[in-house]
Amino acid sequence: MICKRCGAPLAEGQRFCAKCGTPVTAPDPAQADTVLMPGVRGADPVTGAVAAPAAPAAPPRKRRTGLWVGIAAAAVVMILLLALGVPALLRAMNPAVYLFNSLANTAATLEQEQATLQENLGLNRAIQQSVITQSVRLEQLPFDGPEADMLKGLQFTLQAQSDLEARRSLFTYTLNMGDFTVLLTDVWLDDEMIAFASPQLTTGRWYGTLNEGFGAQINRLLGGEALDPEMDLNPYADSYNWLETGKPLEPATTDAMWEATRTLLDEVEIDREKGVTVTAQGQDRKLDRVTVSAPRAALAVWTNACADALLADPNVAEVMKSLMMSNPSLTVDSLRQSLDSLLAELPEMLNMEFLIQNKQVVRMTVEQVGGVLQLELGMDGTLLDVLALRALADDGTEVTVLELSGAHTAPGGHLTTSGRLTMYGETPVTFMLDLDSKKADQNLTAELLVDDGWGGTVRLAALGSWLADPDARTLVVDLSDLSLEANGLTLGLSAKLAIAPGEPMDELAYTPTLLNDMSDIEVQEFLFSLLGEFNSMVYAPLTGSNMW
Repeated sequence: MICKRCGAPLAEGQRFCAKCGTPVTAPDPAQADTVLMPGVRGADPVTGAVAAPAAPAAPPRKRRTGLWVGIAAAAVVMILLLALGVPALLRAMNPAVYLFNSLANTAATLEQEQATLQENLGLNRAIQQSVITQSVRLEQLPFDGPEADMLKGLQFTLQAQSDLEARRSLFTYTLNMGDFTVLLTDVWLDDEMIAFASPQLTTGRWYGTLNEGFGAQINRLLGGEALDPEMDLNPYADSYNWLETGKPLEPATTDAMWEATRTLLDEVEIDREKGVTVTAQGQDRKLDRVTVSAPRAALAVWTNACADALLADPNVAEVMKSLMMSNPSLTVDSLRQSLDSLLAELPEMLNMEFLIQNKQVVRMTVEQVGGVLQLELGMDGTLLDVLALRALADDGTEVTVLELSGAHTAPGGHLTTSGRLTMYGETPVTFMLDLDSKKADQNLTAELLVDDGWGGTVRLAALGSWLADPDARTLVVDLSDLSLEANGLTLGLSAKLAIAPGEPMDELAYTPTLLNDMSDIEVQEFLFSLLGEFNSMVYAPLTGSNMW
């Protein structure tokens, strides 16, 4: 049989032409039983017809399951193409998109690990109303004698009661010598004023100043211009509220920043290599490598465009206003100058390399003038297990290095970490911490070694207990043995930290005398009175001499 359209040969039982796809026409059923064949033995002498042999039984039809599965899969792909569009699928293969997604995954993983760390150590507690008590007690002095015996047992305590919702705090400073209270001072802080009272210094009377014009009042007390007279005190600045409430950026701000980023990407070259073998953390590993090359001029345009968008955002402007009021040297111009200085230190072409494993960035290397800066995270499932920040010179010498290693996620509440901080080829700081928060007694040990710069080492060691109760939202850290060793001398201390839920706070029960309402002479007399009381109550008993 041949195709009636293109003439291609057809196999027995073929339903469609393999060449042109034309359906094969089946024979007429009326003529299926007889075939006209004159002159053939066995044919009818009149009609010439001969009986066709009986057709064998047809084999059972094969199920074409694989064919239909393939057709269904093709249909799904077509639907996805129509729904997502070919450009969207192509963008998913873009190295820039791959890098951005990996950076986002890395940030999300680090945030989750930090949350796990806080939960395992019992640090996830509300802070709207809290009472925090800190104390340090002198236990051992590096010398002997009557002065040492007198100073042993000297303890300084700070208790802070805060109500962030009501925007009020009360701080109590206490200096004790054994069971005797040398000095006690209360400091009140709210959105309107700061005030203090002391049984020893002010005979219990409250004195204060308004937060507005705080700098000028401090200058009156100090008798000079130590602070900017226009500086206001903002104990509960809008920046804190912004961080707490998480006010988002305006849509126009994010749109402008994304537009600037898209413009930057037009000037940036991004390449991706899969399965590159690199040596990382002592092992040969196969990772994806994404390299980014960006002109400094394009980065400058992008940085300034993003800065313009952020400074124009009302929420950011609110934060900046509070920061500038508390720090007069901080201005928009100073921020611009800092950005320009930072950009000026970059090479003409900034080259960056990202190593990616399981869609997470595990190493970032940035070329800089005089070497490279390298940030490395853990590669074996937990990013916080290893954190290294290295500055390498052209010859590979480590100029600055910060290395942390250990189980920072504290599985089961057991946190072990150690590391070192190296600067300019030296090793001034090494540290170690072991904390098992599931134990209740002597479950914390720590050590800090610092190079003093003169060939000696300063050692700070701690031994104590860490007790966290997530249900009660309390935390108690009791360092029963806190020693400071330097040049062969040892200073022994004990320290304690307690954090517990607080209660809502009412307004200050007393009306303070405001320095704003006092004359300059009255302020000077008040200051001299404070110094005199401090000298007689604290300085002279502790030192054996007067302040003047």
